[in-house]
Amino acid sequence: MRRWISIRIVLLLAVVFSLSGASAQARPAALPSTEPLTVLVDVEGAGRRVTGAYVIRRAMDSSGTVWWSFRGMLDGELEEVDGMAVERWSIDGSVTVELTAFNYPNFRLDELPAQRITLMPGWDGLVVIAGIPLAVKGEYRAPGAGSSPVIIVTNAGRGARTITRLPDTSDPPVKQGEQHQ
Repeated sequence: MRRWISIRIVLLLAVVFSLSGASAQARPAALPSTEPLTVLVDVEGAGRRVTGAYVIRRAMDSSGTVWWSFRGMLDGELEEVDGMAVERWSIDGSVTVELTAFNYPNFRLDELPAQRITLMPGWDGLVVIAGIPLAVKGEYRAPGAGSSPVIIVTNAGRGARTITRLPDTSDPPVKQGEQHQ
């Protein structure tokens, strides 16, 4: 089950934009100038639910390096994952995002079904990943070209909506018909 969740996290982030993690690689002592980007995700599909936030730092030195972290709920369990990726932008505005590493216990990058994804321009707020249509609100462009600081990803049928907070899982579940006090 955790393997499916991990695969889902990685594929979703790749769709939204860049990612990949450095488990065997050390971060450089001094990071280059970076551009921050936050992706709020609330997606349900294939019997799974992902609600959380990706915090992304994109290098502004034309290397295409991206550092990312995810913190949120995966099927009701709090998860934290981080990593790195490389994004390569084409003249036509498309971007290929390739995962270079991925930090998650007992899971290796080469176990993912896909390590590279290409996003094409003209998607008009809709992306399909693993057969699931996703609504995307916000612009994703090359570093320094004016991406939205916050991008929202939800199921296409629900449209984009702002996620104001993550669910509180510290309380016991509420039975149907009862109310929280």
